Amino acid sequence: MGRVSRTFKLKLSPAGVELFLDCHCRLGHLVNELLPFGNTLYCALLHLERVDTRIIADGLKTLKESGLAGDRVCFVGAPLSLTETTSRLADRLGPAAQRRGPAALNSRLFIVALKQFRLASPEAIMTAYDEMLVQAGDCLKVGKTLRVRRSELSPIGQ
Repeated sequence: MGRVSRTFKLKLSPAGVELFLDCHCRLGHLVNELLPFGNTLYCALLHLERVDTRIIADGLKTLKESGLAGDRVCFVGAPLSLTETTSRLADRLGPAAQRRGPAALNSRLFIVALKQFRLASPEAIMTAYDEMLVQAGDCLKVGKTLRVRRSELSPIGQ
């Protein structure tokens, strides 16, 4: 069996780190579990796939002014299948968004995804979480008890 996970690079400001931690804490509360940071990034990107392309493009254009991107390099481990999600998003955005290369776009998409994830309803977050469990399957570092319990949780994880 080949590699099933890898690290993803985020370049964040202190406010960007705070954004990531806010999103991670919220997701953990909704599923009532301690989760790897990669699960938060994956869920945020899956949620971003449901966001209108114009909003994503606007988020990329205004990223510099948001104060969330920065020089702090953070690495987050996540299932390799996360790259399929970023590829689908890049395809939706078209060649103009990809002119600086996939790595630069991905780093920026991660922040835009986290911004949108923070605004998402609990139901939207749980939808993204359930989708992640299906897409990444056994590649996820999620306990078996949570996989079983997930079916017992209410639609918004309470």
